[in-house]
Amino acid sequence: MSIEPLEDRDWLAESYLALPPFTVGSFFIYGSHYEGAAPAGQIPLLIEAATAFGSGEHGTTAQCILAIEHVKNSGFLPRNILDMGCGSGILAAAAAKLWPDVPVFAADNDPECVIVTQRHLASNEIFSVNTYQSEGYDAQSPVWDDAPYDFIIANILAAPLIDMAAEQSKALADGGYLILSGTLKEQASRVIAAYEAHGLKLAGEFPQGEWMTMLMRKN
Repeated sequence: MSIEPLEDRDWLAESYLALPPFTVGSFFIYGSHYEGAAPAGQIPLLIEAATAFGSGEHGTTAQCILAIEHVKNSGFLPRNILDMGCGSGILAAAAAKLWPDVPVFAADNDPECVIVTQRHLASNEIFSVNTYQSEGYDAQSPVWDDAPYDFIIANILAAPLIDMAAEQSKALADGGYLILSGTLKEQASRVIAAYEAHGLKLAGEFPQGEWMTMLMRKN
């Protein structure tokens, strides 16, 4: 191990260079350090790199956004929306932007994620999202207060998605859509099978790199 001095540099500015704004579908995602305007026709979404997962750049998050837009563009009008395992709140915020008059609920078992989600909702002037801490679909969870949901987004991991298949399928309304993400391509078939066992059907796939996002529908 050796120690050597570094020249004076604007480390904050350099860190911002590694976090330029970018687009996913119709969304323009940027941090507070960006001082420009959103491109014409793009929906601006201020999301900071923070202590909760979901800045928009990861394949699972990006494909979830595209899947949400796919459902929107199909003409589907949900009565309510749940983002289970909301992380940074980016997916709840995107859904609220696309359906501004629809109540959205964002839940996570990590209290830090709930705090970060609330911060992002406030910075984007989104007031239609209710947030709370929840241990998945535990019997005492507040998620059941507003169930069933017409649209559920769950960008978590393959194992917990499989574990919560029964409860999550129960929380989904008939005819509703469910986005499942956070899974590798080789895990996708097992996740799909777990939900097909509860009456859901695969309605679309959104791959990116080694990741797979699935859109399911309850008949």
